[in-house]
Amino acid sequence: MKRALAVTFTLIVALLRGTPSQAAQGANIVGSWDITVESPQGKNTSLLTIKKDGDKLGGMIKGARGERPLESVTLAGSDITFVIKANVQGQDMVFTYKGKVEKDSMKGDADFGGFATGTWSAVPHKEGAAAPAAMPASAPQAGGMNITGDWSVTVETSAGSGNPSFSFKQEGEKLTGMYKGQLGEGPLTGTVKGADISFSVKVNAQGQDLTIVYTGKVEGKDSMKGKVVLGELGEGTFTGKRK
Repeated sequence: MKRALAVTFTLIVALLRGTPSQAAQGANIVGSWDITVESPQGKNTSLLTIKKDGDKLGGMIKGARGERPLESVTLAGSDITFVIKANVQGQDMVFTYKGKVEKDSMKGDADFGGFATGTWSAVPHKEGAAAPAAMPASAPQAGGMNITGDWSVTVETSAGSGNPSFSFKQEGEKLTGMYKGQLGEGPLTGTVKGADISFSVKVNAQGQDLTIVYTGKVEGKDSMKGKVVLGELGEGTFTGKRK
């Protein structure tokens, strides 16, 4: 008798609480959401719409620069993942958003094509609210690039090679930092626009003022390459790796 009562009590508790599978099925993400994304370039808010067609989830994200479809949306229990593809300054990029769905919100982490990371949060969109005026969360400023940190660079010229080091600080598209190499050391200034990087360094090499200009492409979050002009001393190529 006691055993039967214990089993009955356990079943009642399980029904009241809901089994794990029931909880998982309870997550409902279909509808419109105000999504806020924080990236190295700042905070942006857009309108995220998720729809369901049969068993398949889909949707779109809408901001001041237009609309982009969601490439995929998956929901496993309370875990959500959605993917957006975008062409940023001629470069195809994939932005992946992963997070947790809660009662009236969801939040998680974002990966901007391997170039940078950020966080995101979303709340149900209120009908009649003004449409987001900010840039779409799927296309962070400067393509989500951020090269802040210490880098080791190899320079190849007809006169030989060198291995200067750089300490970069990126704020939006603005780039500052320090150069240290065979020609001395000095501050640098430049820009990072999408995958395009350009910066210059002024040094005094053996009494001669010299401006060194680097232009190239950032390839992934930990590498870059391009062309370097060493004032009147000539030009060459460079490759860089994050330390």
